[in-house]
Amino acid sequence: MKLLAILPGLALLLAPSSLSAGDEVEIPLTDVPEVVLAAALDAMPGIELTEAEFEMERGQRIYELEGRLDGVEYEIEVSSAGEVIEVEED
Repeated sequence: MKLLAILPGLALLLAPSSLSAGDEVEIPLTDVPEVVLAAALDAMPGIELTEAEFEMERGQRIYELEGRLDGVEYEIEVSSAGEVIEVEED
């Protein structure tokens, strides 16, 4: 019975290694690394982050954070190293 309880979690752990380029995986904001969150908040001070996902690009995990600032929705792409790649209005 315990094995059945851990199978969904195991699938989530294995999923990133089986992603194809461009596949996006939604994740809770609480699972985004602190360095990624800090970079996004530095790029857009005052933004209220609402959603997060990641995808693999050239073997690197890229996070896409969505949020609102002054009534406008934005998407911020950040590398796993905390480098802001792109900020765009949604």
